[in-house]
This record gives sequence, structure tokens and C-alpha cells, in this order.
Amino acid sequence: MTTASRTAHSHGDHERVDIKVRHGMHGSVHQKMYMLLLAEKYTPDSVAEWQAVFKERERLMNEFAALGEDPKWKAKREERRQLVSKLNEQVKKGEITSEQMEQQLKDWREKNMGMPGMKEDREARKARMEKMKTTHEAFEAAIESGDAAKIKQVLPQMLEQMKAKNTAMAERLEQKKK
Repeated sequence: MTTASRTAHSHGDHERVDIKVRHGMHGSVHQKMYMLLLAEKYTPDSVAEWQAVFKERERLMNEFAALGEDPKWKAKREERRQLVSKLNEQVKKGEITSEQMEQQLKDWREKNMGMPGMKEDREARKARMEKMKTTHEAFEAAIESGDAAKIKQVLPQMLEQMKAKNTAMAERLEQKKK
């Protein structure tokens, strides 16, 4: 985790703010190499699994990218853009409320974007995110301490999280393909 500075934009208030930036496992070449080197040193039996997980992540990311270029999805995005524009006009004219607009957009998204029940899973997602955060903090602490036993203990947990992320991404991809 690193500290980064950025300019805060809160309606005319432009001050420098230090924020913590968590560098996750989002497929960077450096992150991949780092995790593979750690696995080779501390959990050599898991290197092949790490390689497979990263290969699967890359495949999934490529499929998502290709899906974004699909004419069907481009048409849906354009349809949504037009709906948003129409609903904004209706809100401005007082024909509907902002809440009604949000509900109509939510209904459209569930019907057309293949992602039903997103809000229903909010608690499960929150719990999963908290577990991931705890694991990442343990990983960072282990690396900072240089304690081989702690690193050996947390690497398998990081691997399982990567596998779970891949599984969730594959499920989202299948939903979007429908």
C-alpha cells in the first residue's frame, strides 16, 4: 500500500489530500511476477497453481474486453444512454421524481444487462470484501516483517482469494453473455 497525493475536488475546494492506495491483484505484470517469486521462495508446491490462476485471470479479462466490443452490448449501452437522457428530461419537467428515475434504471439494468439481484447480494459482498481486506492486511504485514512463517501461512489464502475472484468473474461473464 502506498500513499498518493491528489487534488480534492469538492465543489470549489481544491486542497491536497493524502490517500492510501491499495494495489490489488489486478493483473499487472509486476504483481504477477512478484506473487510468483514469493510462491517460488515460500510455497514452491503452489507455483503451478499460481500460474494457472493468473492465466485464467488473463483469459477472463480478455473475454470481458471482447464482450465490450460486441455489437449487441454496444446497442444496449446506447439504449441505456437514450433512456437516461429521456428520464432526465422527465425529471426536469417534473413528470417523474429522481427516485422513480433510479427505479426505472434499476429495472432496465436487471432486465437488459443480465445482472439481476445485485443489491440483494450487498451483505454477502460486504463480508467477502472485509475478508479480502483482512487477508491483504495480513499479507502486507507478513511481507513487511519478512517473517517466512507468516508469509508461508498467508500465501495460500491469497491464492484462494484469486481463485474465488476468477470464479466470480467467470460467473459475471456468463451472465453478461446471456
